[in-house]
Amino acid sequence: MASSTDVATIRAQRYLNEPLVERCRDLSILIDESSTTELQLVFPLLIDSLFGIVDNIGWGLHNITLKKNPHEYSALCHFLSPQGSMFSLCYKLLPDCYLKYNFPVSYLPSKIRSMLEEAIISPFYLDKIRDDQATRVPSALSMKNVWMNWETVYVQLAHCYLYHFLPRDNSPVLPVIGPYVKKTPPRKLTQSPEFRRDCQKLQTLRLLRASILSSGTTSPGTGIPQQQQCLPQVWRSETVVQVFLDFWLEYTEDTQLTSQLSTSYLSSIPRRHSIHSGEHIRLVRAFIKTLHEFTNSATGDKSAMDELKRIILPSVQGKIYTFLRKAIYHWPLDSSFRLILEAWLSFIQPWRYVPGITYTKEGKAEEEERGKIHDPGRWISFVVNNLLAYTVVFQQLLPRFMRTDLVAPKNALMLFRVTKVFSQPYLAKMICEVENCVDDAGLSKGRITTNQWTSIIRQQILELEGPTYQYVPMFSTAINLQVVWFLSNIKQAHLTSTSLVEALEDRRRGKRFLLSLWEFFSCEEYSSDDISIEERRRVPVLLATAQQQLIDIFQIQLEDIPQVAIVADQEYHDSILSTSFCHQSQMESSFDSSRPGTFVPLQEGRQTCRYIEYMGDPELQPVRTNECAFLVRNFYKLCCYLNLKYRYEIIALYNRRSFLGSVCRQLIAPPTTIIKLPKRTSNGFSSGSEERLPPRLSLRPLANYSFLISISFGVLIAWLINYGPFVFLGFLFLMWIMYVVIRATLQHYFPSITSVFKQNTIAPSINR
Repeated sequence: MASSTDVATIRAQRYLNEPLVERCRDLSILIDESSTTELQLVFPLLIDSLFGIVDNIGWGLHNITLKKNPHEYSALCHFLSPQGSMFSLCYKLLPDCYLKYNFPVSYLPSKIRSMLEEAIISPFYLDKIRDDQATRVPSALSMKNVWMNWETVYVQLAHCYLYHFLPRDNSPVLPVIGPYVKKTPPRKLTQSPEFRRDCQKLQTLRLLRASILSSGTTSPGTGIPQQQQCLPQVWRSETVVQVFLDFWLEYTEDTQLTSQLSTSYLSSIPRRHSIHSGEHIRLVRAFIKTLHEFTNSATGDKSAMDELKRIILPSVQGKIYTFLRKAIYHWPLDSSFRLILEAWLSFIQPWRYVPGITYTKEGKAEEEERGKIHDPGRWISFVVNNLLAYTVVFQQLLPRFMRTDLVAPKNALMLFRVTKVFSQPYLAKMICEVENCVDDAGLSKGRITTNQWTSIIRQQILELEGPTYQYVPMFSTAINLQVVWFLSNIKQAHLTSTSLVEALEDRRRGKRFLLSLWEFFSCEEYSSDDISIEERRRVPVLLATAQQQLIDIFQIQLEDIPQVAIVADQEYHDSILSTSFCHQSQMESSFDSSRPGTFVPLQEGRQTCRYIEYMGDPELQPVRTNECAFLVRNFYKLCCYLNLKYRYEIIALYNRRSFLGSVCRQLIAPPTTIIKLPKRTSNGFSSGSEERLPPRLSLRPLANYSFLISISFGVLIAWLINYGPFVFLGFLFLMWIMYVVIRATLQHYFPSITSVFKQNTIAPSINR
């Protein structure tokens, strides 16, 4: 007879094979109904299935979205929420200190793995290490409460965990559970300088000071130390911060990793590339913002949670700085840099995340004002303790912006965002004040100084940049000269963007009427490389503002700026306009159905575009921007039916030498030769061939927007002069019949003027 534990395991395995919605529902029922003993084997099964540890499939947390999978999204968010069934399972298992779950070391970040390999162990992992019996190498973490939920359900759950476990309204973390007693076994640690520096960077767990928690005293009547009594209030918050810190902000160079680990170990671990995903950086920014909001919500009530709020940010800010600095160094020169830039700007602006400030579209000016520095005395300590995040990163960004295309709207906006932050009241003054007190002499090795700021910054540089790093003040002469040089780059970009906007405006005014009418009805503006004219108009304003803000930040006098002749970059200006010409020419060519092709940009001498014609069946070419897709597809289906059913009748009518045949040739598409290009097959490339299409009926021209707009305007004008739409359409039909008859008459009686059997062979416009 099977035991209750076996029954629970069998039920769990069956539920894990069900569809996702039913799986979450049935597993929730199982967790609610089962005891701790029954659930101890269910937990590892659930973890392995959830994250695909065994089958590398998992539950698809990175792929499920609210828009595409609303039912699965809702079920997962409910099941994995901080007060959902998954956490209920964890809380059920927590009180039993004999239950352990082994988490493979290979799934830890590479920096943590390398430290464990060298017996350099962070306090967070100290009591969880499990060595391999044969090699004595750490192989797993013995965890009682490991859950790692990664998502696009992931993004939602990550925000949910941050808000739940780092409360900003001074509410307790729910559910309230009993004391969590942790026994730390003795373990010998490597006491090297690098180890001490790594531990200083990684320390977050057990952050609470003994003087606050009175770890040596016991509570009357309970015999339990007060520190252990306080742990239920904060240990979950600390754990969430530690796990997110290690998994989101771990940044190890490949060269570092190669030197630290053996080759055999390197081949068995997953590698992390230098460039992180956009989703990752957005989560890092959410983590930073939540830490600021959590810290700024401290009330000074001397509780364990309030003490955690006071010291949590100072304990992790060094690792945040290191992550941002290295990510900025490795990020490519494209518009996606905005993601890491916004994360950095969030980190250096803690005053924007004070409780009570909300950011909405309404009252934007008021919200922006509330997010500025109004009490510099409150924030000077943060600036001192994170001086490198302001000055070193700004100096790192300066040459990057000098290599960036500032005429591009997104790049101009990024520069504006940086200068706007540093130009706000008090910030530049605070940085300058700190640097004046901590000058080169104060930072020189061996100098004894009593200035508190100097000692803090010296320690900051030693821990984050190393003993050989030479700090260059942001407001030094060298940086000032770089900024002055950069101002000339901004000026040239401003002139180029201004001339570009003027040229695009002139070209827009010179467009033919039909193209302008199309833009009006389609609400699209064709300027250059998919950037609207409205976006281009903003660039000169952004650059001019950024230029003035830099002048204000560094107190640069106009006479200090070299008076050199700065002109617009004509080559860049022409390249944008030529790209715009390709787009506009392609748009104009779409109104001419006799040229089924597209313009492509080339770099051959003075020619920048070439028209490439479509070589296949004209009826199967992609729907053009000036065509109604619905009508194109349905007209094609109707024509296919008629052409197939009356194929021989249509061919016979087209080939008749009578007057009726001339009329039919005005209504029927002529025979066409199409070219089938070679295609790749399993046996190589197939040979190209030509195919002759017979005369056929084609209604595709009737799906052209220009035709439909013309008919609509005609109906409107007829209605305004008191004629019904059917009267107008009847008149139009008669005029069309007369046009067809006149053309047929000319072709029948004057064949020398127009060739009756002219072939309309579609051929490429490039040499084959």
